Amino acid sequence: MTLPLRIQRLFYRYHTDRLDPERHAAIIIPTVLSDGTVEDWDWLFRVYEWDAIQQWIKEPRNAQILPPPMERFWTLIFLGTLKETPRWTGGNARRIVPEDALPEWFPADLR
Repeated sequence: MTLPLRIQRLFYRYHTDRLDPERHAAIIIPTVLSDGTVEDWDWLFRVYEWDAIQQWIKEPRNAQILPPPMERFWTLIFLGTLKETPRWTGGNARRIVPEDALPEWFPADLR
């Protein structure tokens, strides 16, 4: 399964033709939650379903990679409480990018 064209615009840093919703949920879920529109969220919930995304948010390390406003928003929606990770603990810097989604020119020592 490939990403729909309207969703691909969110992944301008990646080879969108290589991103697969089944294999790359770890990058697709936070990107769409962070940068998507309501229509993009509709697609996300159709593909992964509410329970799977809720489980993803419940994992503390996952919620931490969202930008602070989106972390507060989605933890309120899914957990019923506002949560914000102090940025000095790592936050969005912890995002893991699947190696096969990186372009060939990306430096090997940074993978």
